[in-house]
Amino acid sequence: MPQSVQVADFAELTFREDLRVLLARWLRPISSLELQQSYEALLAMAAPHRCRFWLLDLRRRGTSTEDDTHWVLEIFLPQLAPRLGGRIYLAFLVSPVHLAVIDQESGAPLVANAHCHARLFTDEGLASAWLARRHQHESV
Repeated sequence: MPQSVQVADFAELTFREDLRVLLARWLRPISSLELQQSYEALLAMAAPHRCRFWLLDLRRRGTSTEDDTHWVLEIFLPQLAPRLGGRIYLAFLVSPVHLAVIDQESGAPLVANAHCHARLFTDEGLASAWLARRHQHESV
């Protein structure tokens, strides 16, 4: 059974034990403080399960500032691998207007290094399938 947590009125987090995936859906545009609160809540939910596969639905979250993006990529993401025990896989779900048609099927690369692999998707099914393949690859 999925475990869900509401972060104030702006995000819903769900851990899917069956898929070993953490799902976050932002419910409205958010401030920089709310962005940081929601990502910290994600880490708090992932840590007990050592969940390294996240599906993040950004479609209703609104546009991030340059400072928000810097905080996520340079401050938040680097702490995940050591805390969760391995490389982190993040599938960010965005509106189609944010991705070229060519990137919509396979996902546009965002970050790929030894500690984190993140891609942008417009289709939740394709994002979930990518995470499942990454999970299967890690299990081999």
